[in-house]
Amino acid sequence: MSVTGTHGTPAGPAAFSAESRWIRRAARPSAALRLVCLPFAGGGASVFAGLPGLLPESVEVAVQPPGREDRSREDAPGDLGALVRACAVALRPYCTVPYVLYGHCAGALLAYEVAQTMGERFGLWPRMLVAGAQPAPHLPPSGPVLHGLPDAELLGVVRARGGIPDALLDNPAFLEFLLPVLRADFRLWERYEYHPRPPLPVPVTTLRGRDDQLVGPQDAQAWREHTSVGVSDRFVDGGHYFIKDMSLDAARTLAEVLLTD
Repeated sequence: MSVTGTHGTPAGPAAFSAESRWIRRAARPSAALRLVCLPFAGGGASVFAGLPGLLPESVEVAVQPPGREDRSREDAPGDLGALVRACAVALRPYCTVPYVLYGHCAGALLAYEVAQTMGERFGLWPRMLVAGAQPAPHLPPSGPVLHGLPDAELLGVVRARGGIPDALLDNPAFLEFLLPVLRADFRLWERYEYHPRPPLPVPVTTLRGRDDQLVGPQDAQAWREHTSVGVSDRFVDGGHYFIKDMSLDAARTLAEVLLTD
């Protein structure tokens, strides 16, 4: 496919609809590729709500983890294996057409695990894995362990990384809801243990914000150990959480990654 003509033209605004507990999708009648997005720690499907309007019509954007947004009454994930299996089962009906998994930060680790499960269990390998702002799975976590920090310190770190807008830090009700979700997600992923398995039979593309101080070139290139096809490393505008306020230029880069053979 080529990122020219209608395939490269942003499709315009489109709202997510809830098709199941797990799936939030901006359905495209002419979709030739399905983009499945998995959010960062503490995030939900709304993180990606702007993407359908920035990406071409040939791309759909579809996942809502439990414990956040309209699933806030459910417990946040506490067991990685159960989370991966539940995601794979929910996504199976949507992965019978060519699809790409995009995960941001911890979501990229989840995307890696889901890709392995989709392929090994259902024979439905993604066309590509796109890892946004995340070192390769086998690398140990860098930086402080966040899930045990006092509230103010935890929020301060996430704020400094660009994960929480300043305006929301003055909203006690929002913070009361957010803190348990953040802790649960950081606990889950800071305890992530990589178990060696055969490399993915699909390419991996890493996306990094030019201003990201957390993920370096060696972190990105280390993904080569997890694919038998190859790794490419791409830059976009923004910092560690560039996906939250994705620019049109960054969206074009993502479209090129998705639609260029």
